[in-house]
Amino acid sequence: MISGTDYEKLKSYLDEFARESDRGCAVLVLCTLEDLLVQAIKSRLPECGNDELRNIAPLGRLSVTISNGLLLGILSEDEKKDFSILVKVRNKFAHGAFLDLSFAHADISHLCSTLTLCDRLSEFVTKKPRARFMFSATMLYLVLHQRSSDETWRLEVKGETNFEIE
Repeated sequence: MISGTDYEKLKSYLDEFARESDRGCAVLVLCTLEDLLVQAIKSRLPECGNDELRNIAPLGRLSVTISNGLLLGILSEDEKKDFSILVKVRNKFAHGAFLDLSFAHADISHLCSTLTLCDRLSEFVTKKPRARFMFSATMLYLVLHQRSSDETWRLEVKGETNFEIE
């Protein structure tokens, strides 16, 4: 459950992206989710430096970070799938800077129609591409927030090379 300062962060997240253009929304939402995923990965690993962390969450390689999030048990298969689709949507906007793109564009609309996390709460099911994008992104935000603050699951260095899950 999100409350207090965390609730304010979520509300700010939703309010901020509601005011953005479609392009701004897609790009900035993924920046936020990437930061949360790296934070969740960092919370699962033994204490390590930035160099070691960047082997698992390399800069500019969000797809690798997402795959490693699955391997570390931070993301489920469905969460990984939707995260990867959100990245594809972001990339359409980011790499089509001089195209007049919106969530209504056929390619982007189709990608958003394949998102599944947004369909988990029946009262929020919609066919609107931007809403599907934001609902799935919000579900990932909540999952990553919860999993990055879960102190019960952390890898621990045992001896020289062995890791044990507590």
